[in-house]
Amino acid sequence: MKTSTFENRTKDINKSTVGYQLAKTLLSGGSYLKGKPMVRPCYTSGRGRFTSNQNHTVDTIMCLQIAGLKRDIDFKLTNDAPRGSATGNLITLINRNKMIKN
Repeated sequence: MKTSTFENRTKDINKSTVGYQLAKTLLSGGSYLKGKPMVRPCYTSGRGRFTSNQNHTVDTIMCLQIAGLKRDIDFKLTNDAPRGSATGNLITLINRNKMIKN
């Protein structure tokens, strides 16, 4: 997929949202896990008793589906936390043909 194709398909999504930015990072080949591009859409923000989870899993998946990717065919949502917490969410790109090429 070209950058212009991704931009045209996601033109109705606000470009400053974290879900959009994570989807673009995933398709651009951000971080790698076992040779496959991946992104962690949930993280902890704050310090001490003022911490909170910032969960952008649904927004990222929605943006990927609007861009034309299919769940469990082109990308996969897994969890690698020992007890299944939200911060263990991991979106991995399975089909490398869907990556953004300039």
